[in-house]
Amino acid sequence: MGVLQFLIELIKLPAFVLGFIAMVGLILQKKSFGEVLVGTIKTILGLLIMSVGIGALINALVPIQSMFEVGIPAGGFQTFVTFDEGVVSAVQSANVGDIGAAIAWTMLFGYIIHILLARFTPFRYIYLTGHMIWIHAGAFAILFHSFGLSLFWTVALASIVDGLYMTLAPALAQPVMRKITGSDNIAFGHGQTLLNMLGAWVGKLIGNPEDSAENIKVPEGLNFFRDMALSISLVMLVVTLIGAILALSQIGVAGFQEKISNGQNWLVFSILQALGFTAGVLVLLQGVRMLIGEIVPAFKGIAEKAIPGAKPALDCPVIYPFAPNSLIIGLISGTIGQVLGMVVLALIGWPVPLPSMIAAFFASGAGAIFGNATGGQRGAWAGGFLWGFVGWFLISFAYKFQVFGDLAAMGATGLGFTVPDAIVPGIVIWAIAKLFGV
Repeated sequence: MGVLQFLIELIKLPAFVLGFIAMVGLILQKKSFGEVLVGTIKTILGLLIMSVGIGALINALVPIQSMFEVGIPAGGFQTFVTFDEGVVSAVQSANVGDIGAAIAWTMLFGYIIHILLARFTPFRYIYLTGHMIWIHAGAFAILFHSFGLSLFWTVALASIVDGLYMTLAPALAQPVMRKITGSDNIAFGHGQTLLNMLGAWVGKLIGNPEDSAENIKVPEGLNFFRDMALSISLVMLVVTLIGAILALSQIGVAGFQEKISNGQNWLVFSILQALGFTAGVLVLLQGVRMLIGEIVPAFKGIAEKAIPGAKPALDCPVIYPFAPNSLIIGLISGTIGQVLGMVVLALIGWPVPLPSMIAAFFASGAGAIFGNATGGQRGAWAGGFLWGFVGWFLISFAYKFQVFGDLAAMGATGLGFTVPDAIVPGIVIWAIAKLFGV
């Protein structure tokens, strides 16, 4: 039992799943023992390094998020936090009506359906973003559970939708991914695909891909801005200081040091959080380079032997190194979009999702990269802004009309879903259910 438990725990970890895939791919290519060992270990290390970087990002972003939460008082309208991992984790932990079990089974059977679809349809993509596999399984299981279905039908229907999503979403994004990466080696596997594609479509209408944000010429005396580490640091310093000033206006210096900075000077704390964010980005990108350098050649074995022509669909940071200028534009325009979306939502009396620097960077940054691929600089600004603005309306709609049911009753108090690839299908299925009186 001890060995079995060890293996079960091991295969729950995305790094070891990817390492196993790399190993199988290299073995199928009849690589030497040394090459198999190196490729497997470096793949695992690449994802672990990415995890370290993402952890550093989250650790820096959480206090910044707190600054905005404190600095923007509710003032008569309802606010909530948009955080996918928080929703699924809270619901799974509470396990009301066996929903925790439904999420687990949906994750398993949804992925099996995805593999079968990838093998027997033209959509040959393998979705490999571990936390998104879990989030979408959770979202779709929660959705069907909210209709009062039995465990069997909840899992059955959620697994079908989940498997279709993981197969079709990478296919939808692939034409733009070819433009971004300049190759057809990797696909996009993240829950933000629909809004990214909106940015790409709008970019095509309003811009010119030849006018790429990556070709922006900076005056010679300002060439240092082209250094990604410095550019991200400066942008995050501005964002963080705005959040800090908003918080100070509400709770003062003493309150800031008590509730947010744990006794540290507010200015020193804010600077450290901004620079800590940049450090996380640099670590994350190093992990991306290592992972891509190993998983793409290794995946060739599986693509040729098991699922001919299959491509790995990977997490959103895989596209960041291809368009660092667009990533910064997305962070800026996405933040603006969120703030304007919040204002409009407050005016119409809808629940207001609090600002999320995580979404501004990971989601709007990717949206800007998609927009830049089809519409250059204009597309980048539009892609990032639309993610923040339209995204905030989708998030608020799902929360206001309880598309996924009463999340608070299921244990996720004050939390809402973020990713459009769960929210948009959820709204469609919810509307159909309402139409038939479910």
